[in-house]
Parts: sequence; C-alpha cells; structure tokens
Amino acid sequence: MEGLVIHPQEGEREFRGRLGRRFALILLPLTIIPLIAMGIGAYLRSRTLLETQATSQMVSAVQSQLSVLEDWTAEREQRLQLGAQRAPLQESGQIIFDASPASARFNTAAEQALSELTDLRTRQGQLLFSSLSLVRYDNGRVLVSTDPGFIGQSTSVLARFPNTFNTLITEPVFGDELLSPDGLALVHSIPLLTAADGQPELLLVGLNSGTRLGVLLEQMQIFWEQRGVYRVERGRTFVLLAPDIVIQLDRYATAPEAMTGEINPIFGLAASSPSGTAEYTNAAGDLVLAAYEWISRWDMGIVAELPQADIFAEINSLAPFSFALVAASSILTVAVVAFAANRLLRPLGNLTELAQRLSHGDWSFRVPDNRDDELGALAFSLNSMAGDLSDMYRSLEERVEERTKQVRTAAEVARAVISTASLDDLMQRAVELIRQQFEYDFVSIFLLEDEGDFAVMREATGETGSALKAEGYLVPVGSASVIGWVTGNNQPRLVSDIQPDDTQLRRDLMKGTRSEFAIPLQTSGRVLGALDVQSMRSDAFRQQDVEALQTLADQLSAAILNARLAQVSAVAAERARLVSEVTTELSGPLEIDEVLERAARAIQRGLGSPEVMIKFNTDEGLPYTPLTESEN
Repeated sequence: MEGLVIHPQEGEREFRGRLGRRFALILLPLTIIPLIAMGIGAYLRSRTLLETQATSQMVSAVQSQLSVLEDWTAEREQRLQLGAQRAPLQESGQIIFDASPASARFNTAAEQALSELTDLRTRQGQLLFSSLSLVRYDNGRVLVSTDPGFIGQSTSVLARFPNTFNTLITEPVFGDELLSPDGLALVHSIPLLTAADGQPELLLVGLNSGTRLGVLLEQMQIFWEQRGVYRVERGRTFVLLAPDIVIQLDRYATAPEAMTGEINPIFGLAASSPSGTAEYTNAAGDLVLAAYEWISRWDMGIVAELPQADIFAEINSLAPFSFALVAASSILTVAVVAFAANRLLRPLGNLTELAQRLSHGDWSFRVPDNRDDELGALAFSLNSMAGDLSDMYRSLEERVEERTKQVRTAAEVARAVISTASLDDLMQRAVELIRQQFEYDFVSIFLLEDEGDFAVMREATGETGSALKAEGYLVPVGSASVIGWVTGNNQPRLVSDIQPDDTQLRRDLMKGTRSEFAIPLQTSGRVLGALDVQSMRSDAFRQQDVEALQTLADQLSAAILNARLAQVSAVAAERARLVSEVTTELSGPLEIDEVLERAARAIQRGLGSPEVMIKFNTDEGLPYTPLTESEN
C-alpha cells in the first residue's frame, strides 16, 4: 500500500500510508519467495495441463469404444436381418411353426433350418453369434437352435421385444435362466414370421455371451499394451448395467465377470448427463480419472478408468524437490515475518486488546489513533466501529427487553384466562386483559353455534361490544369477512391496511378500524370459534405480536374446551344425583299412590320446578288418576 492516501470526509482525519514502504525495506530478503511461488505455480499448471490432456484423450477413447460396440452390434444386426430374408429359412420356419413337433415334416424342416442357422452364424470364418435360434413369440419356446441345450426351453425375456415385422432390436439381458444364467448377454431379435394382423409368430434370435462378449471387451481395452508375450494394463474399460451391475474382463480372463450390488459414481452422473468425466476412488482403492458414455436405449454405459498415478507419474517425480523448496521458503518467511512483526507491528497489540475488550462487552475502551499510516487508519476505524457497536448493542438490549415484556404479558394473560372456571367469565376476562395489556382498540371472541353454520359473538370489549353481544351478533361461517374466512378455513388472517370503502371487510369491524388480526380457536383440527383483534392504526401487528396472540389463542382454545367439558360434566353429575335421589325415595315396599307422591316430590326438588304432574293409565283401559305436586 505504498503512498496510500485516505481523503477524509467531514469529521474524519486524514491518513497517509507509509507502512508498505517500511515493510518493503525490512522484507527485502524475501525476494526469493516469488521464485518459489513461480515454481509451485508451474508445477500446478503442468499438472492441470496433464489432467486436461488426459481428460480429452479419455473422452475420445471412450467415444471410440462406443463406436467399436456400435460397429460390432451393427454387423450382427445386419447379418441377422439378411438371414431373416432367406427364403429357405422362412419356408422351413413356417413348417416348424405349423407342423406337429413329432411329425417327420417337422424334423425335416428343423434340420434344414438348423443348417441355415449354422451357415448364418459365421461369416468368412468369423463366428458372429454364440448361438442362433428360432423362437415362438407367443410363449418364448425355442424350436430350433445351434445350441442343443436351448431346444424345448422357454424364456420370458422375448416378451418385451418388438412386435412389428420390420423391427430389429438388440437388448442386453442379465441373469436370465436360459439366455444368460451367469452374467450378461446381448440378444438380437427380428421377426421371421408374422400373422395377418402384423403380430410376430416366429422370431430369429441371435445370442452373444461368455467368450464372445469377452472378445468384445478385450477389443475395447484401449489402455492395454502388448509387449512381447506380456500385456501391460495401465487402465481398464468396463460396462455398467443399471441399477447396480458392473461387467468387467479380469486379467487374462476369456469371459466377462458380472458383479451385482456395486456402487459406482457413474450411475448417479448418468442420470443427469449421458456422457462426461469424473474423479473418484474405485473398488481397488485407486484414485482414478474416468470417462463414460451412457447408452440410454440399453440403460447401459461404457466406462474407461485410468489411475491418476499413471497420468501424473512423470510430474510427480518433481514432488520431493518442490516440497524441499517450499519448506525452505516457508522457514525463511517465518523468520523474516517474525522479525518484522516484533519491529514494526507492535501497535497491533493495542488493536488486539480492543478486539478482546469488545468481545467481553467493554464498549468504552479506545486505542490511540495518532499515527498517520495504515495502523492509524485502522485504529480510527476500530474506534468508530466500537462506538457503532455500542449503540447497536444498546438498541438490541432495548428490543430484547421489549420482547421479554411482551412474552411476559402474554403469559400473564394466559395464566389469568386459564385460572377462570366459568366459560363466560373466562372469555370476558380474556378480552379485557388482551385489550389492556396489548393496547388494542377492540377485542372480541366468536364461538360457533351447535350447527356450525354461524359464529356468534360471545364476548367483546367496550360499549359497542356489549351492544353487539346483547343483540346476538353472528357471522356466517365461510363468508368474505375476516371472521367468516378464519372460521371457515381454520387459518389465521392478518389484514394490515383496511380502506374505509372496503365493504367486504368492514362488516365485522369497528368504525375507524384500519388493521385486523383474527386467529381460529381450535383443538385437534376442530374449530371452536375465533379470537378477533382490531386496531385503529395501519400495520399495527408486528411479527412478535402475531406469534404472541397465536400462542394465546391456542391456550384460550384449550381453556374454552375445558370449560365446556366441565359444564357437561356438571350437568351429567346433577342428573345422576337426581336419578339416585328418586331411586332412594322409591326404595322399599310402597303403595302405588305413595310411590307416585314420593317420585313427584323428589323430581320437584331436583329440578326446582314449581309443579310436577305424573299421569298413567292401566292396561284394562280404566281411567287414570293424575297426581300433582306443587310448591304450595
């Protein structure tokens, strides 16, 4: 920061930076450090270039491997398609499909078809298929095959193959009991015979598995080099089959090996991109660079791996020298910086003390800021920051105190509400405490009637609230008003700025109300009513107010439910007492007139009715005699 000048604003001091020049003079011996940094940078740059080059080569390599697989597949598909067009094979296939398997006609046609399949299996001395078969489409039964073990067997894999005459398909099959019991097989299929409706009747199926796939995988191993009688394996190419199957050719093996339950990062990468590269640690514990190409139509991918140790083998030989150079430079840097710190940076101790005191809440401490360099500018800035933090801390304390007071007030209101047994007294006390403690203009409680179609005002503050309560003011549940919406949807609703001409919302409001907050009173999803709070000010409800009122509404809901349950229990107890009293009066042998007289008196005492009349008639239709008890 040589020659730094900080121009002051109004009320600030001007600082001229000289600390950079002092450091330059003292740390002159460290000119060697940039050379070390250049060496490290060159090493890292070379490593990056090697990695980029290797990545490009591997992407090109895996694309060439994909071309090998596609050319290999196309050659066999073409051979299979030409075979399906051979007239002798079609004729013998038709006979095999129509004739009885035990007939001589069937056997003759089967021999002719087998001869055609054997000829079709090879081309110019090259074996193209592990086996060729004629298979019924309807049940997957093998009628003729170059592999005798397949004849008479059935497979369900072919049921998902194409059903049109001109369709040729190649599918990877894994773990099929007939076609690939021990691993992966590539199955090529084309309809040989079709019915009048276009449905296949007989399929020509070519199978490649075992050593045939081993030859293919060995052709795809581009990292293997043959040096005389030895083979050098620097990397490997393998096949992934979703969701968790790895097909690989082991060292000097002739057939591929299949492993299930393998977790390879390429499975996850292929879901988002059909091709790309990745770095990971493989199952052998080697850090590798991999490139892949995912074949979506087969749900299969080709992966080429190359150990990073082989990629960076040459440049890694420079690591010991680079490490020694960095270590020596570090020791020199530590020594010089320590000397410079003791010599020039002692004023930083005061700044450290300031930071420590600020962390312990001492906002009054300040450091000398009479220097005119960068340290002086830093001291001045820290002193200013300490003042700002002090003001902010006091502001936060005030906000916390306000929040604490609000929570304490909500707890006091809730405690007063819960301690009241009578439902009417409970609601009256609740609305008055909420209005007084939270300083709102109007508070009311609505409860749903038994049918649940209307919310009736049960308690409210002020003269207006008393008048509305006396006239039985009610709001339809689900209406456009705030109370109707809240009781209909069982959700709180806050309206921060209600205009005087808003007819929908003003129906439930006091004159002059500008903001309203209503919370449903509910327990276990059942709506009991609503708590409604109104204010003459816009935006009167802050987030902390909303949270406190929500908590209070939950407690009030529980208190209302408990009060209702208490009332129901009291009625039930009174009825039980009356039944017990009447039963006691009627106990013992009594005449009918005495029984009726005692029953009437007991019911009169229990119900408090001025007059009780009991009437009865006999089975013989005789006139009945009324028995009446009155208070007189």
